[in-house]
Amino acid sequence: MAIAIITDSTAYLSTQFIHDHHNLFIAPVPVLWHGKTYTDMVDITPDTFYPELATSADMPSTSMPSLGTMTDLLDKAQEAGYDDVVIIPMSKGISSFADTLHELDDRTAPRVHLFDTNSTAGGNNLLVSLAVQLADEQFSINEVLQGLTTLRDSMTIEFVVKDLTHLQRTGRISNTARILGSLLHVCPVLTMDVHGNGKITPMAKERTERRALDDIQRIMNANTELPYAALVFDGNHATAKARWVDQLKTKFPDLAIDTSFIGPAIGCHTGSGVLGIAWAYDAQAIINQLKAQH
Repeated sequence: MAIAIITDSTAYLSTQFIHDHHNLFIAPVPVLWHGKTYTDMVDITPDTFYPELATSADMPSTSMPSLGTMTDLLDKAQEAGYDDVVIIPMSKGISSFADTLHELDDRTAPRVHLFDTNSTAGGNNLLVSLAVQLADEQFSINEVLQGLTTLRDSMTIEFVVKDLTHLQRTGRISNTARILGSLLHVCPVLTMDVHGNGKITPMAKERTERRALDDIQRIMNANTELPYAALVFDGNHATAKARWVDQLKTKFPDLAIDTSFIGPAIGCHTGSGVLGIAWAYDAQAIINQLKAQH
């Protein structure tokens, strides 16, 4: 039984990873800016997006991949001989994309399995990477979905933004105006409610980014039991990311740490200068558990 994976571009997988896995299909997210429609990570990339964002009076927004785009990808998967397709979209809490995909539930060639992620960016990067590996190792569709559920249910996503302006403007943050107002002039620590509604909510506020990252590390120290793995991601904040990764490796020497980034489609909503982390049960440990079930 051959299994393919479809995800949207906000998982921000490396170009090499995408190239190496022929069972992985990417649905780019449209970015609307200056009266034009760009394609996330195709004709608009972090290198061009963030410098323009810093000077532009016209703020960008996003749409979602069309059902036509998704149907085309499913047709390609069918032509390539895949029996089942797992779709791993961005969180239903920040986009209606996941709900729209239920229109594909009745498709039988290939069979469609929509996975409720409650995450995006770094979190979806971890989920897609696991799904592709499970499919490559010939696990059944039920085992792939079981593995994804185990990973999601163990996941925490926290990140720091320079301010909440962009998240407020695009309606991607969930909380009361009173609480949001108190966070506008500090460095807020935000979390995605991976175990609930998949929305972004404030969880702490600090005066500096360093203190905000220290706050995240304290939570990790209390909640990270081995075997765990982490993925650190940034939005136009690569130097700070590299420095934080070094600190994390020193503090958590047994923690497997990888890195990723936030591209234009998510950067529209977070702005520049984002630094975050997703941590969850290690993928190889999940694979070993599934193998032990046979």
